[in-house]
Amino acid sequence: MNGRLRLFALGMLVLVATEGVRGQDIVAMLKTVKPAVVTVIPQNTFGLDDGHGTGFFISRKHLVTNYHVIEGASSVKIRFKDSAEVDVLHIVSQDSASDIAILEVLLPDSIAFTPLKFKPTLPEQGERIYVVGNPLEFEQSVSDGIVSSVRVVKDYGKMIQFTAAISGGNSGSPLMDGQGIVLGVASVRINGGQNLNFAIPAERVQALPLIGKIDFKPTQKEYDGVMMNVRDAFVVDTSLIGKPPDSLSLKEQNVWRMRTAGQRFRWPIEVVDKNMNRLMRGVKRNYPKVDVEVDTLTMSQARGVVGEMLGYNKDGIQYPDEIQAKLSTIELGLQYASAAMLTAGAEPTATVAGTIGSHGQIWQEFKKDMSYAVMTISDTTAIQDIDVAVFRFVDGAWKVIASDTDDDSRPMAAFEAPESDEYAIVWRVARRTKKDEEGVFGSIVVGASKR
Repeated sequence: MNGRLRLFALGMLVLVATEGVRGQDIVAMLKTVKPAVVTVIPQNTFGLDDGHGTGFFISRKHLVTNYHVIEGASSVKIRFKDSAEVDVLHIVSQDSASDIAILEVLLPDSIAFTPLKFKPTLPEQGERIYVVGNPLEFEQSVSDGIVSSVRVVKDYGKMIQFTAAISGGNSGSPLMDGQGIVLGVASVRINGGQNLNFAIPAERVQALPLIGKIDFKPTQKEYDGVMMNVRDAFVVDTSLIGKPPDSLSLKEQNVWRMRTAGQRFRWPIEVVDKNMNRLMRGVKRNYPKVDVEVDTLTMSQARGVVGEMLGYNKDGIQYPDEIQAKLSTIELGLQYASAAMLTAGAEPTATVAGTIGSHGQIWQEFKKDMSYAVMTISDTTAIQDIDVAVFRFVDGAWKVIASDTDDDSRPMAAFEAPESDEYAIVWRVARRTKKDEEGVFGSIVVGASKR
């Protein structure tokens, strides 16, 4: 081997050895950093988890996350990498413009970690960086990249542009250098581009003052002019639940379900009873294996037969021309939404439109492990704010599994059905444009298989 070749080989050996040491340093750094990085879980007024993000501790009791992660939450909890969960006490600093919130917690002594430190200076272009966070609920994920630029972004101010991969759930993740020092807080991801990700510089986070206790969004809200707990504002009307008394025979229970299904279609009991023999023949035709004398007819089957044989009693409620015109507009909007959902791969499973005074309810069958969304629109000339909650009957009580009680006239409640069953969907008007005036609303329920 000549001298030049020997020198080249020696250089390559040194380079490989250096890279190996650097890799070991990064692994050690991440092992130190990860215990201080947690999942941030905002919760709504019903105590349901409402999304997730990432946060990291800068002291034993303070952690940093994005403001948009906890915005509007009624409570917040954090989850450590060992699955231990702790409730957040309150916010001690927040800035919606900078998209930063600092939270305070009281931790048990058993939870150990080393708080992360900020680097007061901006990183250099091309500097290698690392992100630890919870993309799409894959907790404690690590990605790396480089600093693409430090630039001023419209509506956000000075930001660090970087290439490390981030996804939904990474909001609030620390952007760190090779020593585990925090350069910024991951905040913005621009869709439609390749690795166009941005972080709030550490200097802006450090500049935020700790201003004291800031409570989360209260669990109370005004309904019909009365301030009340949001949970108390939603009540399920069980008169049409579809669960007949056990004292009835099987045939009598099936008749009971038919009558209940007829009431849901706004038919008087006497009309349903008059057509009962015809309805039972409809059961035999549509479900030949079901014997109403010895088998249990499901509410879904009863509803299907009544819908086919009697249809919806549109004469059950007569609307003035003005209301009917608004209803027609909302129903047309629901038709367009149904077509759009089908194009997007989701299947509309129900639509409802009508007037609403203070509250309304429908029963809807959902299937286990399907993803659903209840999307509502209302006539804003009469209704400024309408809320929605989805209930399931569990262990003798009605339990909310999804809700949207934000201050808007277009709520959406998204969820996965835990079991195949009938659920109650309840709407509640929180604020009217005109007092004591009925408003017009419509809602579409869409479902999609988990992919």
